[in-house]
Amino acid sequence: MGRVLQIEMKSSLFDPHSSDRRVLVRRASEGREGRPLYRVFLYLEGRDLPFVENVTYFLHPTFPDHVRIVPRTPGNPVCKLEIWTWGFFDIKATVVDKTGARQLLSHYLEYKEEISEGVVSFVTA
Repeated sequence: MGRVLQIEMKSSLFDPHSSDRRVLVRRASEGREGRPLYRVFLYLEGRDLPFVENVTYFLHPTFPDHVRIVPRTPGNPVCKLEIWTWGFFDIKATVVDKTGARQLLSHYLEYKEEISEGVVSFVTA
């Protein structure tokens, strides 16, 4: 068994690579009862990030392609994933390090407090 990486999964309405404090919201497609969709970023944070090879995010099963693999690259060093969602839910992730060892992470996606911290911008999609 490999060592436990010092990393955690985070979520935010704000892009971790940007100082932009806009909260993007769009109208949901059919079947979502008119609920607004919020742009949310999932990403990793922690001192052992350089040892991460990739992360597999397991989103709520109602998402199309609810299993998403994101490699750690120079352009995406925090394994950032952008999603659009209307609800809060538990997210699981499997992190693979450079030796092939796996580590399971869990995170509850919630963003209601961040809405008041940013400038809400409605977009058409």
